[in-house]
Amino acid sequence: MEQVINQGASIAGNPLLAPWHTPFGVPPFAAIRAEHFEPALRAAMAEHDDELQAIANQTEPASFANTIAAFDRSGRRLSRIEAVYWNLTASQTSSALQSVQRTLAAPMAAHANATYQHQGLFARVQALYEQRDALGLDAASLRLIERTHLDFVRAGARLEPVARARCAVLTERLAELHTAFAQNVLADEAEFALALMGDADLAGLPDFLRASAAQA
Repeated sequence: MEQVINQGASIAGNPLLAPWHTPFGVPPFAAIRAEHFEPALRAAMAEHDDELQAIANQTEPASFANTIAAFDRSGRRLSRIEAVYWNLTASQTSSALQSVQRTLAAPMAAHANATYQHQGLFARVQALYEQRDALGLDAASLRLIERTHLDFVRAGARLEPVARARCAVLTERLAELHTAFAQNVLADEAEFALALMGDADLAGLPDFLRASAAQA
């Protein structure tokens, strides 16, 4: 019970989940901490799951508006949080944020698998794809159908159940390995130092670069 209460509190006061009353709607970076990302991303993924299920559970026949456009609109909160997450992990990471990355690598990959391997949703996308030339759509809408269908197919939506499950397992494991590899490379780069011992080592470097290095 204590864990549930703490999780709820972390969501309630989480700046990633709150409206951003900032100039131009930019993320409130000063208020965001590494520990905010896991509860925010998990909450946003759960919200996205509900949105996708609602699209798949419709009784009306698939249409561009109720399936493709609805899918394209879904997950806005998740996309907003992920944009902050990936930017910070790539440009201003920390040991705490790297720990979050390792924790969430597989769950985030699992969410992507669940999205693009969702059979109910894919059935609606497939139906529209098959009749796309008869829908009277403009070029941009037609392209969105084709691109959405391709994303589902490449993610394994057409595979048999056993193969689909295996594909999901491999994707999640690759996400973990890619995260570990990237963090190992970053650690090696951060620890690297090139010692320049004299004029011979500085040969070819312009004066402004020598002055900058000396000052640093």
